[in-house]
Amino acid sequence: MLDSIQPPKKYKRLITSPRTKKRIKWIIFTLAVLILIIPVFYMFKTGMAFSKILTIKNISWEKIFGIKSPSSEYAPIKDEDRINFLLLGIRGESDPNGGMLSDGIILISLKKSTGQVALISIPRDLYLQMPGEVSYAKINEAYELGMEKYGNGLDYVKKTVAYVTGQYIDYSAVINFDAFKDIIDLLGGITIYLDQPFIEDKQWWCDANGQNCKPFIVNAGEQTLNGENALLYARSRFSSSDFDRARRQQQILVALKDKILSLGILSDPIKVGGIIDVLSKNVKTDVGPWEIPQMIDLVRSAKTDSMIRKVFENTPEGLLYDTKINKIYVLLPTAGDFSKIREACQNIFNI
Repeated sequence: MLDSIQPPKKYKRLITSPRTKKRIKWIIFTLAVLILIIPVFYMFKTGMAFSKILTIKNISWEKIFGIKSPSSEYAPIKDEDRINFLLLGIRGESDPNGGMLSDGIILISLKKSTGQVALISIPRDLYLQMPGEVSYAKINEAYELGMEKYGNGLDYVKKTVAYVTGQYIDYSAVINFDAFKDIIDLLGGITIYLDQPFIEDKQWWCDANGQNCKPFIVNAGEQTLNGENALLYARSRFSSSDFDRARRQQQILVALKDKILSLGILSDPIKVGGIIDVLSKNVKTDVGPWEIPQMIDLVRSAKTDSMIRKVFENTPEGLLYDTKINKIYVLLPTAGDFSKIREACQNIFNI
């Protein structure tokens, strides 16, 4: 019988010696402390980080500020089977030259019952009457307007994008270029595949006259981009268009998702804490730390290997056309209002 097997006498004496017992107790105590400290440290670190990046969501504008709600003109009803996350990319609030204008506006939509995920890009030149305002402006000004006039850029831009798409926006985040580069470098770069080379020879590293630009090139095939090159790839548009740039931004989001899943980061609280620490410097969001576990569970269950991608652009299928107003290039809806865009967003998972 196994329970009758006894260790040799010399090992039995070693195990039962007072010195060994004391050492074993110390090891057990140390392990117990580590098991307790690591989660507490992670929670503390995460809480400190979120205190820097967390902003208010779903403001009661009239109650707090005594003003008409910017969303009073159009307020979509929440679809309980859908989670909508608005992601904005900006240069950075410290940049005096349009640092709060949105270079990227992407609505990430998840259908909970099927796990389907859609990426919907809204061009920055879309021209509309801002919610609660008399004036018209490009949608890339919404975050800046919300910060300067209403004291909350994220909540205001959520209401603006909700007005355009007809979708209730659950969560939002604004990320600046430094955070974008840091996250990708922290992950060890991202991998993309190009059918043909990408060349931007009109935008970067130019002389004082804007001439003799040094080209930025990403070769065809499978390529790994560091943070700096990924940012250039995501921002380039002079040699292509803002619509092509939106597609590249979606491509980078998919590559980021692939890298995060391949590294198993979502199951490693220490790695998640490291990413949050990076984010805390250059990101604002209305996702609370208590909501992170639910978000991770949603991502794990999502069918992220076959994301649906949509870019609204200046084609009949893209539902927009370009024109000039006061000599400024703008995009307007072909339907004369946002009804067709709202319909496309509502039916995105039926494609």
